[in-house]
Amino acid sequence: MREPDTDMPQAQTLQRKTETYASHNDRFALDKKIYGQYFQLYYHRLMLLLPRLKLAVASKWPSSTLTKVLDLKEGEECVITGTLYKEMRLKPCVLDEYGKDLTLGVDLRRENTKKFTQDDDSLILEDEGARVRLVGKTVDPKLFVTGVVLACKGKVVQDGEFEVTNVCFAEPAPQKKTMGISEKATSEKASGSSPQGTPSPGNYVVLVSGLRVGDIAVADPLQIELFLDYVTGNLGGDKDQAAAANILRVVIAGGALSEPEAAAKATGGAGQSSGQTQHAANARAALRSLDQILTQLTSAVPVDLMPGAGDPTNQALPQQPLHPCLFPEAGRFKESTFHTTTNPHDFSVGSCEFLGTSGQNIDNLRQYTEVASGAVGGTGGTGSESLALMSSTLRWQHVAPSAPDTLACYPYKDRDPFYLQNTPNVYFCGNQPEFGAQVVRVSESSDVKTLLVSVPNFATTGTIAMVNVDTLECFPVVFKVA
Repeated sequence: MREPDTDMPQAQTLQRKTETYASHNDRFALDKKIYGQYFQLYYHRLMLLLPRLKLAVASKWPSSTLTKVLDLKEGEECVITGTLYKEMRLKPCVLDEYGKDLTLGVDLRRENTKKFTQDDDSLILEDEGARVRLVGKTVDPKLFVTGVVLACKGKVVQDGEFEVTNVCFAEPAPQKKTMGISEKATSEKASGSSPQGTPSPGNYVVLVSGLRVGDIAVADPLQIELFLDYVTGNLGGDKDQAAAANILRVVIAGGALSEPEAAAKATGGAGQSSGQTQHAANARAALRSLDQILTQLTSAVPVDLMPGAGDPTNQALPQQPLHPCLFPEAGRFKESTFHTTTNPHDFSVGSCEFLGTSGQNIDNLRQYTEVASGAVGGTGGTGSESLALMSSTLRWQHVAPSAPDTLACYPYKDRDPFYLQNTPNVYFCGNQPEFGAQVVRVSESSDVKTLLVSVPNFATTGTIAMVNVDTLECFPVVFKVA
């Protein structure tokens, strides 16, 4: 064999970029003896948001008078504050199946139900002492859910209802660090279905959800393998590998394992005993496969694993971290690069603050509201409904306003962990139908901006979201198997 040419290029050696990381999930922990009645959760929500709501009212309507519901007088214009309750004829109720009139129960049990909204839905505002029905075009019931805290300007009309002329939400929570981002540039960058060319310089956080490992009917193992190779730097040319070296962290936003229904179907038509045995075997196999995938990832890059709907942990929000014993191999990296987290997940990478969920809050809002496409100020493109709902939760200053009315959560008696204590730089939601990204202003009177990211279901779309923590540019990367 002859000696190699002296001008042969040397193989590049890349060092993965690192950045400081901090988790702020203490408020989502389930401490002992914290539970009470659900009315206490609503009360604390109102008390926590009321000071900021009064500031917003004073700024928007400086000459208006704040009035309690009990003190309302017919014909006098004033401002009232409180928590919304939405009356819905089609809202599912466990008591419906025991009622004498089964017509409504049959309607609620119809197949493929996606929306529970009706034209006759109505809103009621309740403060600490009483409640009043709201009317007027400004308060369209299709745009709200139970649990939203707001202020309404208007007057009581003849039939005792409060006619609303304008509404106001709480002042946005402070943002720890305001980043210089352009709404237009980020919107255009994020609107494509695939990244254009080489990623711009900077450090990245990868957001992925819905891997559905073990569900061979939905998840393609080859797509997952391509994703692993891309993140670990084993896919593409020098530019792609250099870009992969700039990935600081991978966040798996729920749905890592197959759904329980899919696992049950995989058992086939076997008898009860053999079916349960097969179901348990399928679950163990899926866990082993996920453990292997996480081991490959965590050996190359820090990983945050969030639980989601159907994952083996509590199903009521906030979901607690998946137990490390489920991942014996990846668990070896627990003290360094492997982190099991709560859902919601509040963390920072460098100076960029993230807040995200695995999607249950937005999926629940989608069933009980009708948000027009493009409501966040964009063009109504891909993932616009998810972005519009996420934008609404930012305006309402609450991640999960529909909990506990239509979304299961724990009955905290001393706090409400879901209200926004700080406005994040990046707010993401996993397991959504499509990718979407948009920079929005949290309120009209504030310059606070947040990047919204709708993280699509990977099993059905093969798409991940790349967030540049330096510029807050966001774009999708799509993996397809020919």
